[in-house]
Amino acid sequence: MAKQGKRRTFSICLTEIPKERILIHENGKKYLNLESWDNDEPDKYDNDFSVRISMNKDEIERKKAGEEIKSIYLGNGRIWEPVSKIHEATPEDIKKMEEDPDDLPF
Repeated sequence: MAKQGKRRTFSICLTEIPKERILIHENGKKYLNLESWDNDEPDKYDNDFSVRISMNKDEIERKKAGEEIKSIYLGNGRIWEPVSKIHEATPEDIKKMEEDPDDLPF
């Protein structure tokens, strides 16, 4: 069985997205470059990470030149540990199987 990675769920505020930041590909599809970072500790709403719009080339150059660039914060989210439906049999499971072998699924 392949190991399942951690699932991230999050929400973003669509009204905060400046229309000029939406990139239109030659195929007509629209994209928005995002970045996320993990919080050192969950916030008061138990969120594990935050999401913002990535800086564009112009903003990166201006920031390198020392200008303060304000990030466009869009939202946050949580990291969920994978839940496995398979577990090793406990001594109680083994005892139950030995007591009622007809209870096996095969």
